[in-house]
Amino acid sequence: MRNIKYRSIILYLLVLAFFVGIGFYIYEFVTKSNIWAFSPVNRHLSEGAMSGGKILDANDVILAQTVDGKRRYCDDEGIRKALLHTVGDGSVLIPTSVQSRYSTELFGYNFITGFGAPKILNISQNIKLTLDGSLCSSISKSFKGKKGTALAYNYLTGDILCMVSLPTYDVYNRPDLSKDNSEYEGVYLNRAISSAFTPGSIFKIFTAMAGFDSMPSVESKTFECNKEKLVNGEKVVCMEKHGKINLKNGFSKSCDIVFGDIGYELGKSVMKSKMEEYGFNKPEHFDGMEIAKSEYKVENASDADLCWSAIGQYTNRVCPMYMLKIMGAIANGGICVEPKIIKAMSSNSSAFNSAGLKTSSKKIFNSESSQKVRELMRYAVKSHYGDANFGKAVMCAKTGTAEVGEEKEPHSWMVGFSYDKTFPIAFVVMVENGGFGIKTAGPIAFKMIKTLHSNFFNK
Repeated sequence: MRNIKYRSIILYLLVLAFFVGIGFYIYEFVTKSNIWAFSPVNRHLSEGAMSGGKILDANDVILAQTVDGKRRYCDDEGIRKALLHTVGDGSVLIPTSVQSRYSTELFGYNFITGFGAPKILNISQNIKLTLDGSLCSSISKSFKGKKGTALAYNYLTGDILCMVSLPTYDVYNRPDLSKDNSEYEGVYLNRAISSAFTPGSIFKIFTAMAGFDSMPSVESKTFECNKEKLVNGEKVVCMEKHGKINLKNGFSKSCDIVFGDIGYELGKSVMKSKMEEYGFNKPEHFDGMEIAKSEYKVENASDADLCWSAIGQYTNRVCPMYMLKIMGAIANGGICVEPKIIKAMSSNSSAFNSAGLKTSSKKIFNSESSQKVRELMRYAVKSHYGDANFGKAVMCAKTGTAEVGEEKEPHSWMVGFSYDKTFPIAFVVMVENGGFGIKTAGPIAFKMIKTLHSNFFNK
């Protein structure tokens, strides 16, 4: 009897495991069958049957379409390469791409009929993006072979106008990635949304914001920069000796001592609390996807490390898409209009319709502190970067030169936004191992803003 009892228990467990397995399979099939269908090993199943919708840019340039059952891409090689990470290459190797994420809408695929639905039931749609393909192509070429990302969006509507990620490749001329080739390292990652980088001095924007929020005397305070400062026996070093300096000029000249002092005076608890209030260490999203997390962690930091964290070094990490949201929020009185990439959709027989594609927003900063940081960034352009570099646009900006160690060149950043809401553009440029921010990221940002300004007022 005992043996029968044990055998019955084992049988019940096996039956339970069977049904759990079946349930799990059905769940995976319903939620992920589109990913399986577009897997590279299953392309023979989908390519002959696809009658997918088109993807167009904001100017109605066709970025992808189906011709004779095969996916075809933009005729312009520059646009094809610049928008690889946005459009995709027809596989699941770039899971954040429009073709991967919107396969149901584009190809009318569902787990019941697969690709085989009768034409009368075909539900494939065309998708119009907010991006300007020609602008993306031009900016992508400006990286001159370096890795990185560039973003620009309308901070009042949320429309992303430029989003490029480097390195890239031509979907019609795929490189051999089976070999160890540093040129294409991380090529399937959209660096704008799936990576986070050491911020360097662009982080001083956050430290200044925390100072305005929590340190009433910060605007009137005089700091002393002698190039080096000992903090409990450890050095904090600035690029130059600035002498007596206030916050306004400390921001413009990017004085490390000024911002190290602010971080040290605020302390670990306040700095961590404020950074998390601004969105660090928490999930952020774009187009329904969770983007790479921006991190600020000082629990185990020494006093000197705390100073370095306030300068934008230590273990700080910032996602470029999150930084774009921050620029939009400061420009817009503390309120971030969430960036979006889908402008409208349509069935193959109807006009484009943006119904259901709602724009959302959230408050990130105190409006008064936002205005003060906005003025700091405006003064940095007037006194340091030069208004003329942005052409006719009146801009606010901050550069960053982020040390990454290992004898590598620092990451090069420039971020900012328009001071004038008749040209409501915010931008982020990051060049991996590009050197000084103003020398490498700066020219790319200047070109992008000049082009956007010209396009904006000459439509």
